[in-house]
Amino acid sequence: MSTAAPLVTLLPIRDARERTIAFELRAHPVSGHTSLDVDAEARALLSLLQRRDLLRAVRGRPLHVPITPAVLRGGAITGFASADVVFTLAADALDEDDTRRALERYATAGFRFAFVLDASRAAAPPVLSPALHGSWVALDASQESSGLALASTLQRLLEAGARPIARQVDDRATRERLRASGVQGFTGRPLPRGHSASDEARVRAVAALTLLARFADGRPADASIEAFITNDPEIGRSVFRATSSAAMGTTRPRTLTQAFLLLGRDAMLDRLLVATAFLLGDSAGDPDVAAIAIRRGRTLERLGAAVERAGHPRARMVAGLLSVADVATGIPPVMLADTLGATAVVRDLLIERQTPLGTLLDVVEAHEFAWWDDLFTRADRLGLAPQVVGDAWLASWMDARSETSARATADA
Repeated sequence: MSTAAPLVTLLPIRDARERTIAFELRAHPVSGHTSLDVDAEARALLSLLQRRDLLRAVRGRPLHVPITPAVLRGGAITGFASADVVFTLAADALDEDDTRRALERYATAGFRFAFVLDASRAAAPPVLSPALHGSWVALDASQESSGLALASTLQRLLEAGARPIARQVDDRATRERLRASGVQGFTGRPLPRGHSASDEARVRAVAALTLLARFADGRPADASIEAFITNDPEIGRSVFRATSSAAMGTTRPRTLTQAFLLLGRDAMLDRLLVATAFLLGDSAGDPDVAAIAIRRGRTLERLGAAVERAGHPRARMVAGLLSVADVATGIPPVMLADTLGATAVVRDLLIERQTPLGTLLDVVEAHEFAWWDDLFTRADRLGLAPQVVGDAWLASWMDARSETSARATADA
């Protein structure tokens, strides 16, 4: 089996304040079957790093890249800058003398490493030499049924000089409990609204979603779009920042009125879609929520042409917004559907996902969270090649990066 182009996704690693500090690279062979040659798979991932696409995607944050002891000992990582990459191995690699010596040699030269611990089977935490002190050690929170056992494991990791990461943390109560135990990093789904959530942004986001749901079928924008954007100064500023972004090319209007004259209502409706993503991020108190919404919407736009009855491209972007709306607003999906006065298609996106567009959204989320078995099964039902999904997702990641960078520049 060829391992030249594995499927990859990037999972954010967040600190105790919920800021994204790094990304974890997850990969799977495109064929859908795990290769017996795990060393070849690790080399295929390193070949992706040589193209720099993934390092550009994470914008200078460290990328945690899985490798194997044999690849490490063979010297394949030598050409990669340690500031950009954290190489990840199973913690039991530290039990191998040759591997441990190679790790210490690379660490002394400035390379950084992380280790994945199977906490359910580990009798003791990994022993870290002085050269490896401060390395990340990741463990799945779901592996430990006892909160006391997990807290004990974390304490031993801290005493060993490790920086613990808890993976698959999908609710705030678990995150707070783990943070109190000393966990310094988390991965998992976006969490419900945090301390920096904005109620004002939530009101505006819900209003914008209500309007966008009416136009998701592709009907031409009318005067209600212009009135909605211009009547609320904050929404107007948000849309204007999106209109002034680098994503609009050389056409950069100087006022909101000029933007409507130059671009037209339909283009401004498209910019409202992007502005609403940022409103959802502000509502959640998490800027990454905006990037997720844009990324999913753009991925659905790219993939929708290959799926029958996937809706108008605008509906696909709305689907990306709705996929984070419950987390961003704190409103359960059924209640949110009622609040929006949603059409049947929009209601399905929020609740059941039985329509082709809803099914496609499930495919995109499965890829994003590295639920590989789910991805292969759902993509096969739609007649989509998993690699097509992966390519669309990575291209859309770059789109979201452009939008968020332009927004940051406009806010500066």
